[in-house]
This record gives sequence, structure tokens and C-alpha cells, in this order.
Amino acid sequence: MRKVEKIACSNAAGFVMNFSIRWMDTDGLWHTTDWNSGNYPIDQTRTSPSLSSIGVPTDAVAVTPYVHAILGKHQQGTPAVQAADNGQVGTYNVTGTTLDFHVKLN
Repeated sequence: MRKVEKIACSNAAGFVMNFSIRWMDTDGLWHTTDWNSGNYPIDQTRTSPSLSSIGVPTDAVAVTPYVHAILGKHQQGTPAVQAADNGQVGTYNVTGTTLDFHVKLN
């Protein structure tokens, strides 16, 4: 599994979106951070702060963006990554429409 310090989402979809960060603990439970990217339109990319600075623990089993299409559904990114203080950014491409979209790691 790829190790990253930050997560970015590039909006190549036909809608305004925002994203939060979700992480899985060692018990297999998902948690969502309070941090949110704020709404942004197509052809823009936003990047999270360092995962550790927004509450993702270093022992998180998996970390992924949780994208919300405005006036649409929520979708978790695939595949998940792991948090590490290594300066790397995992960039996910968001494509599709409000009710049928994908969030894929580059």
C-alpha cells in the first residue's frame, strides 16, 4: 500500500465537490476527520494538510479521500493509502457525474 503524507483530489468531474479524509482503525472501523477541502469546481485540485496534523493516527490501517458531489452522493477513493510523514502526496482523480462518479488514485 502506498504511503503518503497528504491527499489531493483533482476535480475532472461534471460537478462542484469537496472532500474530507477517512481512515480505518485497527478494529476495522472507519472515521472521518473534521478537516474539509471546501467546495471547488471542475479543473481544480485541492490538497489536504499533513494527515497527522488533521488527526489521522500513524497506525491507521487505511486512509482515503471521502468525496461529496454537491447535489449528489458521497464516494470513497480507491485504492486506500497509508499515512506517513514522508513528504509524498497521493493524488486521486475524480471523474463522472453527481450520481455516478469514481475517485481513483493516480
